[in-house]
Amino acid sequence: MFKLCSKIEIKGDRSWSLDFVTAVEIVRDTEKLTAEAKITLPKKMKWNGSVEISVHRGDSVRIYLGYNDKLQLAFVGYVRDVGFKTPVVITCEDDMFKLKQMPAQKKSYRSVTIEKLLKDQGITYRLNVMGEQSLGAYRVTADTVAALLGKLSEQGIRSFFRYENGEPVLYCGVLFDRDSTPSQVFRTGLNIISDQSLQQQKAENMRLRVKAVSLMPNNKKIKVEVGDADGEHRTLHTYNKTERELKSWAEQEVKRLKRDGLTGSFTTFGASLVDPLDAIGIIIDGTKMGVYQVKKNVIKYGDSGFRQEITLGLRVQ
Repeated sequence: MFKLCSKIEIKGDRSWSLDFVTAVEIVRDTEKLTAEAKITLPKKMKWNGSVEISVHRGDSVRIYLGYNDKLQLAFVGYVRDVGFKTPVVITCEDDMFKLKQMPAQKKSYRSVTIEKLLKDQGITYRLNVMGEQSLGAYRVTADTVAALLGKLSEQGIRSFFRYENGEPVLYCGVLFDRDSTPSQVFRTGLNIISDQSLQQQKAENMRLRVKAVSLMPNNKKIKVEVGDADGEHRTLHTYNKTERELKSWAEQEVKRLKRDGLTGSFTTFGASLVDPLDAIGIIIDGTKMGVYQVKKNVIKYGDSGFRQEITLGLRVQ
């Protein structure tokens, strides 16, 4: 029988190590700047003999979760809020918390890459910029570095942290290409608890319309639309492409997105945690359904067990 275990390390003016909490929920999402964790504390809890909670905004947090004393690092970040109601909920954010407090350097460029733009802001985190990098002419007007990343996201350039080899890595880009070899394989009857939210799609039945936007060095935009007039709308961004190049690129994207496969999410155990961008294999009722990039993972730990709700992204194999 599997026994749940946890460890929460909180460090600020004082250090605490908690080996029991009522619940934990962690949301990792490639569509969001910030990964968030909520820790629900036991109703009757004392801090070194005192009922007053000795945890404050900005304290560092590490969350470990697992079974049978085998803990996995599930979250690294900082305390954002400490609730005042019982049971107390501590809300935490990953390293984006620091970038939300880091003033942006107001700069103007005739032409700049994403990597140079971010390095000029004094970001010391390891960067992993994927896809085309040229932004053309650009002026930084945001008040904080996180707000700058938010403005980039309006152009389709997503940013988020992954924790790799003991350090946070800031990913930034439009499309994220990674190894298509699955790190894990999930199958019904073994480690898929529920696949009710998964849907199968056929390329021939998909209706898709892609709007492609190219930002030019003079800061003007070229826009084209391709695909099915009555299809689901997707918007993609790129840089410094002529109208002809942009249309060709958009048509390639339609072909790439129109693939047989699965969409939606499934629920599995927390035995081996997955990160956004991980490649995972799916087998339903003995049939291989492909390899997919993880778009989002919601980790839930508590009285009802230790679960992951994994949302599939692009099919990569």
